[in-house]
Amino acid sequence: MSNRKGLQALKDRSEQRRKLLAKQFGVTDADNLSKVLNTRDDAEEKSKKDRGGPSDSAKRSSTGSVPSAKKGPAEAVSSSSPTPPGKEGKKEEEQVYTEEVYEGSQTFLKGTQSANPHNDYCQHFVNTGQRPQNFIRDVGMGDRFEEYPKLKELIRLKDELIASTNSPPMYLKCDFDTFDVGELSAQFDVIYIDPPLEEFRHRPGVVANQKFFSWDEILRLDIPAVAAHRSFLFMWAGSTADGLHHGRQCLREWGFRRCEDICWIKTNATKPGSISLEHGAVLQRTKEHCLMGIKGTVRRSTDGDFIHANVDLDVIITEEPEQGNLDKPEEIFHIMEHFCLGRRRLHIFGQDHNVRPGWLSIGPQLTNSNHSKETYRSYFNRSASDFLTGCSDEIERLRPKSPPAKMGAGQRGRGGRGGRGGPRGGMGRGGFGGRGRGRGGMS
Repeated sequence: MSNRKGLQALKDRSEQRRKLLAKQFGVTDADNLSKVLNTRDDAEEKSKKDRGGPSDSAKRSSTGSVPSAKKGPAEAVSSSSPTPPGKEGKKEEEQVYTEEVYEGSQTFLKGTQSANPHNDYCQHFVNTGQRPQNFIRDVGMGDRFEEYPKLKELIRLKDELIASTNSPPMYLKCDFDTFDVGELSAQFDVIYIDPPLEEFRHRPGVVANQKFFSWDEILRLDIPAVAAHRSFLFMWAGSTADGLHHGRQCLREWGFRRCEDICWIKTNATKPGSISLEHGAVLQRTKEHCLMGIKGTVRRSTDGDFIHANVDLDVIITEEPEQGNLDKPEEIFHIMEHFCLGRRRLHIFGQDHNVRPGWLSIGPQLTNSNHSKETYRSYFNRSASDFLTGCSDEIERLRPKSPPAKMGAGQRGRGGRGGRGGPRGGMGRGGFGGRGRGRGGMS
């Protein structure tokens, strides 16, 4: 009797899975799944069910494997011969249901009967709308370094140093159709571009009457006029391959070499569910890219006064903003400020809510202006190195460092990860660039 109850329970669970799958595909009746999926297994199960026999899913659940399509001669004789009297009870006893079943789950569908369903995050997203990235732990700035006390102390010290050396916030409302960026008459160590791209126009909830910029309009910005001889550029390029292509083209035209690609992965823990597909998309887009470019000669092993590499990650994981909100995560500012020790920072396409100390924000969406060329230059002209934040001995001790280059001047070889070429005109491959002779980069 207990075996029959177990078999009936397996049949009920199998039927429940079919109903959930039918609901997922919008089929009114679970028996019509074969028309949607067009699979032989569903057709066979339906025919067996019509004859009153057990379905294959029930058999798979009871045995843990799929029965063979072909049988040997001995098996054929054994299956066709009648069961001797007195052997029925023994045969039922042999059908022991040993498969471990996660009884509390209602998210099982065909093909997901794993021993540990908690790891099937893709199926969990299909059933609940919870994205897989929702389950990544310790992604926030506050708790990321809890298990790494040295890095946690390093971040705290750098934040204090940055706050104490920041210039007062400045902002300038301007229309890029008539305003030339070169009119700022200043050089910047970090340039951050957050353009309202044309692709954002089609996102749900976005106000359509605001100004969106094409890549041709962005390319016309006179970035070389405001970029220092060694500087970094960070630019959001959207979530499409087309945006990445045009973004890299802009970097090349402006004299920058792409060295990193920061990826913003969006979670939906507070509002799970599917989102409307963006224009031209075939998958749900849950990430955006920020391209990072370098100009000039910067080496990690020797230019510790200007950059501190390996402090932050190239991945940002935060909750997705409300529909229609195009704001980027604040963490991108921390990445730029931790990485580059230059104090002259320019934010193009800034807005009122992200005006911050240490930055000059310009753009058409600002509502006011307090920018003065003379006042801004006075923040950095007290000495030749006044444009740098400096570095304390404790920060220098705690920060990750690159090993010194082993090859001497004029030697050929492979360098570390950095810019173009080897040191002092030596020929080599290294850095955030490519091959080159005597052309600097990050190494």
